[in-house]
Amino acid sequence: MSTALLGSWCDPLWRTGYLSAAVLGALRAEARTLHRQLVPVWRRGTRAGRVLSLDADLGGLSLHDLIAADVDLLAREAGKVFEDERLNTVLRGLTEAERAVVFAYARGEGTTWAEAATHVGASDSDALGEGVRRKAKRLAAEQARRAALLAPQHTPATTP
Repeated sequence: MSTALLGSWCDPLWRTGYLSAAVLGALRAEARTLHRQLVPVWRRGTRAGRVLSLDADLGGLSLHDLIAADVDLLAREAGKVFEDERLNTVLRGLTEAERAVVFAYARGEGTTWAEAATHVGASDSDALGEGVRRKAKRLAAEQARRAALLAPQHTPATTP
């Protein structure tokens, strides 16, 4: 409420000596808006669901502890082979330059594929970034399609 009181709500009070119902309503609306803006997002949630603070207690650990331990995901590689075979399959389908863009994007060296391509020194970063994004997506979709074909099919049992 104190932040809302800092606004220009008192101008009518100085001019006329009283506050009308419209001015009081505007003051209340301003207080509600400011309150909603000042409530932390992990207390009010978002459209996508709940958000946790990094210091949220998870039974002796905080969310920050879990994230900090998993920050450098690319350091898990041993001889360019990852534990997840799906990732290895997609990476094998990319050229060395395309892999460099994927790794730059994964490390956060660009918020877009074009920025990641720029970071690795591509001459036409927009085209390379978009091409890598589409190719990686296509390779992942193809791999998922093949895995679905190899998965055992459930057939309904027939009764005589």
